[in-house]
Amino acid sequence: MNLRLLVVEDNIITRAMLKEMLGMLGHQVVAEADTLQSALEQYQKHRPDAVSLDLSLAQDDGLVILKALRQADPQASVFVVSANCQKRLRDQLIASGAFDIIAKPIELEALKSCLERIATHGNKPTRPENHPPTS
Repeated sequence: MNLRLLVVEDNIITRAMLKEMLGMLGHQVVAEADTLQSALEQYQKHRPDAVSLDLSLAQDDGLVILKALRQADPQASVFVVSANCQKRLRDQLIASGAFDIIAKPIELEALKSCLERIATHGNKPTRPENHPPTS
């Protein structure tokens, strides 16, 4: 299944790389955002199948965006892309509704696996104990 995605990332280079990777996997980026407001607007406008969310945005906190997206749509499938993969943060993200956490630098196989699980399981997040710390 090809997914339609919203990419929330403020680094232009990372966003371009992620868009290219998603395209290689057969998925379509239907919208981009770099703030809480633009993420909510683009989500409402495009109703993507999944959202890729960076945690460290210049203007907004990714955790706040995650909670706002899940409040706006409890069915939203949001996966987090972050260089910070400490167990406590991972557990907090999963408890807040993140489907999964992908470590930066992004590996194509990790992204592919996450998107395949989203296509199969929808918005049912993986359990925190399935997320061993990677740093």
